[in-house]
Amino acid sequence: MKKLIALIAALVLALSVCTVSFAEIKSSYNLSDNSFIEAVGWYATKDASLILRDDTHYELFYREYYFGTTDPGLKANKLIVYRGTYSMVESADDEACHFDITLDTCEGIYFEQHGKGYGRTPLGYAMVLDTDNWTDEMSDIAYPDGTDDGAADFLNNHTVAGLTFTVEDLREDLDDVTLQNMIVALPEGMETVEALTITEG
Repeated sequence: MKKLIALIAALVLALSVCTVSFAEIKSSYNLSDNSFIEAVGWYATKDASLILRDDTHYELFYREYYFGTTDPGLKANKLIVYRGTYSMVESADDEACHFDITLDTCEGIYFEQHGKGYGRTPLGYAMVLDTDNWTDEMSDIAYPDGTDDGAADFLNNHTVAGLTFTVEDLREDLDDVTLQNMIVALPEGMETVEALTITEG
């Protein structure tokens, strides 16, 4: 009974935190990709969310999950959060309800991955890098060869500043039920949401 009460209390707290967080969201635009890796019997789910906090600040989320079928359970989990400032104009594609959002700056990156899908060594499958709370241990993880050092280098190497996303906003025409709050087109040169992930360093 005590465990049940503790669980309910934790859920109430989590929901209250979520409510506060969601209240601060101005807009959210999403894009997802799913696939099946037949060789290992895993499903892969990847998605990107561009969240506008106000008229100036954004957060760009990239999430990645691998989970098994015949061998169930989570195999890999990755989360990357980029944040900074943005600008928005009517889209160059001239489509109604479309906008082009340019990420003008990248002021912070949070990177987390874990699971055997990323390797079997501790640093291969479990790591957290946070430019707002950088430590010497993070430098060792991000730059094992010692060529770079610190949060500033990590931000510089993995910035998303300058990228432009074309989005569709359903609130521009609520009578059109075909519209979604979605990412219509990724920045030029990025064909899938996976292109947003940190692949080196």
